[in-house]
Amino acid sequence: MIPPTRRSALPASIDKEIPMSRHFAILGLGYFGSTVARELKRHQNQVLGVDADETRVDALSDTLDHAVIADLTDEKALGELSLDAYDVVVIDVDDNVEASVTCTLHVKELGAKEIWAKAHSDAHYKLLKRLGADRVVYPEYDVGVRVAESLNYHAMVDFIRLGERQFIVEIETTDRLVENCASVANLSIDPEALFLVAIKRGEEVIRNPDDDTPLRSGDSLILMGDLQALREIGKQI
Repeated sequence: MIPPTRRSALPASIDKEIPMSRHFAILGLGYFGSTVARELKRHQNQVLGVDADETRVDALSDTLDHAVIADLTDEKALGELSLDAYDVVVIDVDDNVEASVTCTLHVKELGAKEIWAKAHSDAHYKLLKRLGADRVVYPEYDVGVRVAESLNYHAMVDFIRLGERQFIVEIETTDRLVENCASVANLSIDPEALFLVAIKRGEEVIRNPDDDTPLRSGDSLILMGDLQALREIGKQI
């Protein structure tokens, strides 16, 4: 067992006085975990970072509120971190599936309120869900899907999956689209299946645009609706 070693001391009780901040424990400070930790801290949250690797912990000790060296597979070591006091515990135990599963099991038994865990394969994903992880992140799969969608629909900037066939997508208007569709009214939008949420034009956001709102090359259309309806819009770009 690696006893917890503090690079910055854990508080007797979590500070609740910082307005709008939440409290996160990041278990595993590899590239994914350390990126999550830094970004959460950048947004003024209180963040605990934990890893068995002293070098990783030292690299973040001046950035995070608390940084601790501990064995992420040791229940006693994890128990000393008061993980049940944090809003969310994020688990990223490198590429070691056994260590990831063991850590998730311990964190669940220690009463964590919400667990996010990183998966490395389909089987790992299923195991983490079975163990009670509230959210399983599968970066390689998620990025692969995004790359494929962006290649297939070259003008798509980003998308969010809402369900099996429901999406929110951001599509950049092209010269070809503007030539054929001078305004919102000219878009082939089935109102039963698709909704134009907004148009982003530089720093301006036009919410719920009217039919007579003109379209310009370089605009971003924020659309929400059925996958097939979105594909039909994609054919116009």
